[in-house]
Amino acid sequence: MFIRNILLINLFFSATLLLAADNSISQIEVMALFKDKAMVSIDNEEHLLKVGESAIAGVKLVKATSKYAILEINGKQSKYLLGNRVQASYSETEKKRVNIYRNSSGMFKTVGSINGYTVDFLVDTGASVVALNSALAKRLGIQYKLDGKETIVATASGRELAYSIDLDQVKVGEIMLRNIDAVVIEGNDPSTPLLGMSYLGRLNINNEGQLMSLEEKF
Repeated sequence: MFIRNILLINLFFSATLLLAADNSISQIEVMALFKDKAMVSIDNEEHLLKVGESAIAGVKLVKATSKYAILEINGKQSKYLLGNRVQASYSETEKKRVNIYRNSSGMFKTVGSINGYTVDFLVDTGASVVALNSALAKRLGIQYKLDGKETIVATASGRELAYSIDLDQVKVGEIMLRNIDAVVIEGNDPSTPLLGMSYLGRLNINNEGQLMSLEEKF
């Protein structure tokens, strides 16, 4: 009887450990973002985390800016924007990738979108930000004079009046990024919007001569 009771106790203890292991959180949501901090809701319980701090169930804040957070869940890292809601049973997803081929003029051109509107892009790693002309900005409904900040930029034609703005989203292929710095240049140049480093710099870029590949970092 004594041995039987010990066995029952051991079985009960083992079952309790298994239940505890399976009793993981079901939902995580990024509620607010700050520099080096993030407010994360875990099963409707809010946690203000600093970079390097961990919450319950193996959720760790690796990086945080005003635009995104990198969370480590069960030892795996991924990038989340404000309001992103993820399941705690995290599974690694394949990174999105876009291939762009050099055209007959030796340029990398591709089709994408700005704020949901289709545009042609010229990939320009020498441009610090995405750049488009004022005529296109007007067609896209961008209130650059109202929302932007007046500045001067250097172009092939000389110094031009421009407006620094923030684009809600820029997308190429399946890679869509939000809150992209851009400039709107008064006039008709550049004739094709420049896909600059404010977008490209947030991706992994591989240039193999005739082929340029863009891939998500996280």
